[in-house]
Amino acid sequence: MRVTNQMVTSSSLRNMQKSMQRVSKLNQQVTTHKKISAPSEDPVIAIRALKLRTTVDQLDQYKSKNIKDALSWLGTTQDSIENVYQRLQDVYYYCEQGATDTFQTKDRNTIINELYALKDAIYREGGSTYAGRYLFSGYKTETNLLFQDTAAKEGLSYNITEDISPNKIIPKSVVLNGTDPSQLDDILDPASGTQYQQPVSESVYQLRLAYSNLDHAVDNTDPANPVLPITIEVTMADGTVQQITPNIKQMADSATYYDVADGEVNFIPETGELIFGDDIYNTIKTASNISVNYDKSEFEVGDLRPEMYFNCTRHKTMPDGTIQDTDFTVDKAGQPIQYEVNFNQYITVNAEGKDFIYHDMGNKIEDLANAVQDVLDIENTIAKLKGLLEDPQYKDDENAVAQINRMLEGADVELALKREKMQKLFGNNMTNFQNFMEDVSAVQAKVGTTYSKLELIEVRVTEQLANFKELKSSNEDVDTEEAAIEMYQAELVYEASLASTASVVKKTLLDYL
Repeated sequence: MRVTNQMVTSSSLRNMQKSMQRVSKLNQQVTTHKKISAPSEDPVIAIRALKLRTTVDQLDQYKSKNIKDALSWLGTTQDSIENVYQRLQDVYYYCEQGATDTFQTKDRNTIINELYALKDAIYREGGSTYAGRYLFSGYKTETNLLFQDTAAKEGLSYNITEDISPNKIIPKSVVLNGTDPSQLDDILDPASGTQYQQPVSESVYQLRLAYSNLDHAVDNTDPANPVLPITIEVTMADGTVQQITPNIKQMADSATYYDVADGEVNFIPETGELIFGDDIYNTIKTASNISVNYDKSEFEVGDLRPEMYFNCTRHKTMPDGTIQDTDFTVDKAGQPIQYEVNFNQYITVNAEGKDFIYHDMGNKIEDLANAVQDVLDIENTIAKLKGLLEDPQYKDDENAVAQINRMLEGADVELALKREKMQKLFGNNMTNFQNFMEDVSAVQAKVGTTYSKLELIEVRVTEQLANFKELKSSNEDVDTEEAAIEMYQAELVYEASLASTASVVKKTLLDYL
């Protein structure tokens, strides 16, 4: 076969071009540190790179955003729950102290103020936030667990259905026929028919609703002011349902608040109490549930929102005067807020306020404060009666002096009864607040366990991220030193090909003759 000069030239140029392309490719790898610059160069590397980059991006999202955010949320939650526990512990210490003594008179006002401050502090933790979101409101992260200010409760009223276990009905010690110095003139006036009655202690069965100052009618016969219903449905152990209509006791009936017949129930709107007679209590104490439906329109700043705890209907008065109704149903399964912290792995970061901040906490703290206030009040009454003995209007009147002394004797009895009541109440509430602290500890332990688990996941995700970054680098990146050596060798080959081609191409036919 005859090899022509043209054939040699073409073959040399092709080989030179291949050498040049290799030099160019290696130069690109050295400068970009990447094996390929277009998918067409190596589809296998390109496809693997897409998968590895997606995995690395996801792991980086989990590590630097999801897990960090979840840890911060849980950390803030832990702090708030710990604050609730500490405040409950402070109340428990007061219960311990009150169970063994009746407090010094000079300390009682301070104790009352401290108790109310502790109640406010417990409820205020329910409004804790993280990054502008409320921690303990379930899915309603834009809504506070409580009415944080006057604007939050403006124009709102609720119809509330509260389901209560019968074991919440407890004996309550009350003092009847309290001594009232303002009645002295009526007692001294035979025409008034007023007679002084010695204070006595009674035990009644009390069920405290979540709220006080409930709506009620002043005049049941006035169509313009109808009875605002309170209905009581008792589900018995056999499944039957009994309806109970209570007697509504208003402020004017305070003397008969706790005077209830055996088969009746008194409802005290101001205190949110239901007082059961013996017979009806014995009937319903083994029931499975007591459902009480009532209305409330006057809330205080710091009150817990009903929709966070109960099935209820909210009535909102709009600027144009219309009423907007919204129904709320408590999700018994809870409202977990979950973060994805690894592939198909989710962590619940929230705790719900209804699981560890109860209305009963505030109500029992109020009961303690009221018991201390009752003792303080009767001490003030005794001081006032002693002052009346020196009053010119009475001190020279033997009948008046005798009556004041009788009232003083009754007031001393009342003081002893109320001191005893206060001491027993503080003692009994030691168990209640221990139970509250146990419930808070259970939530605290759950959050703490989740936090520890998340820290382990963070370590695992960090390791996975490092491994996949290494795989990604191994797939995409070149060994710069190796690529530089290969490029140097390719350049030598290219230069040699240039020289040899130049030597071949410059020869003519005359060189071979």
